[in-house]
Amino acid sequence: MKALHILPFFALILFSNTVTGQRQSQVSAGIDVGSGFNSTSWAPSILYHEEISPNNVPWLRFGLGLRAWGYYAGRTNLYSKKSDTDFLEFDNISANGVSFVAGINLRFWRIDLGVNTDLIGASLGSRRRGYYDKLIGSGTGKPNYGQWLSTSPVILNLVPLALKNYNGQSEVYARIFLTKRFGLKLGYVHGQIAYLTQERNNTKVLLDNRQRRAYNFYGLPYAAVSFPIY
Repeated sequence: MKALHILPFFALILFSNTVTGQRQSQVSAGIDVGSGFNSTSWAPSILYHEEISPNNVPWLRFGLGLRAWGYYAGRTNLYSKKSDTDFLEFDNISANGVSFVAGINLRFWRIDLGVNTDLIGASLGSRRRGYYDKLIGSGTGKPNYGQWLSTSPVILNLVPLALKNYNGQSEVYARIFLTKRFGLKLGYVHGQIAYLTQERNNTKVLLDNRQRRAYNFYGLPYAAVSFPIY
């Protein structure tokens, strides 16, 4: 499989100086195929990643990558960013996306201990109806209280680990290389799922506080197989 070579150019910028200018930085790459899962949801993903480290610090590696991911779950509440009592109730939710990823890991012998997170990405998914479980109040969402509202996943996403109302994932993991071409990856996925209300008759459908987005976080144990490329 032909590598994408995300990192080699940055290696010259980040690690070249008058002391190490004659040394070549170490670059590695691979693909992880796996899923987060529990009894009510699962989050499959494919991650292409490249890591780089200078020769004088071979155990410290900085990485970039591309992640294709999905999230599928049963009954879920998605909350307004402005109020935890303002939420949409879904029978099922689902989303698929592609994200640009950054990470860092420590390599000891045949084991990588690391973290990574989505920086920016895009997601799509089926339209789902969410029940606006609110009957009393006088906010901007009052015309929609007690109704099923049409929604779909937020499309453009930015740093979902730090910002609410965006889709994406982060990982904490241990990658264990059993051979030069095969390994196992075990960890934990922290993700966010976010939906946007769809317009009705060319009019924005609002929740209270003029919100249109609703979100929730999820956490799942994770397992994958890893295939080093170089």
